[in-house]
Amino acid sequence: MRVKVKLYSVLREAMGRGELELELEEGARVADLLGALSSLGLGKLMGELKGGLQVVVDGKALSLSQALPADARVVHVLPPSSGGDERVLVRVAKGNEPVDLSELTKFLYAGDRKVGAVAFFIGVVRGINMGEVVKELDYEHSEELMEPKLKELAYEAIKEFSLSRVCVVHFVGVRNPGELTMVVGVSGESRKNVFPALEWLVEHVKHEAPVWKKEVRASGTYFIVGDQEIRETDLRQADLATKVS
Repeated sequence: MRVKVKLYSVLREAMGRGELELELEEGARVADLLGALSSLGLGKLMGELKGGLQVVVDGKALSLSQALPADARVVHVLPPSSGGDERVLVRVAKGNEPVDLSELTKFLYAGDRKVGAVAFFIGVVRGINMGEVVKELDYEHSEELMEPKLKELAYEAIKEFSLSRVCVVHFVGVRNPGELTMVVGVSGESRKNVFPALEWLVEHVKHEAPVWKKEVRASGTYFIVGDQEIRETDLRQADLATKVS
């Protein structure tokens, strides 16, 4: 099987490129993939990272013993996230990337005996807004700033509410009614810190993440800016008036 491997951060720098293609045996495991990367010159660095690498295919993190999906075309190999304690999982998702709540729950619990509660917020596109049928939402985002900001908010929540771990999955691009927009999960000692932390984090992600929403309804297209909405046709009329004057 032939797969494209995408490398990030120190792995990319050490390899001298962010993408490469590998030819692997059918049924190859994640360990086989990492072994191939090690043989290409990443062995020393991978040893220094002490097993902190994460291998992701189709939005799902795989363990060393798992086989790479037969239809895998792109494999993401990530070093530990900034912060070093691996308590935060952040992902900017597109299209129909799956979100596995059982896997996210495992990440949030992670065998920590102090964890007594795990809570999720799951956002979906509602089909009715302002009394009108919603046709679709379009989330525009800053590719450079989105992930760092989500990580910043996640670590702030951990510190503020004494959490164990946090995960944030935010979808971007066009989303249809009923589809996921955001999944936020937190874990901690009990509901007393988990519930307020979840609400705090969701609100801050909604108001501070560099993502902008455009909503297409029966009456037209609207940009949602802060707590107000601006109709697209109004912007065009204003632009035309400026040109005429």
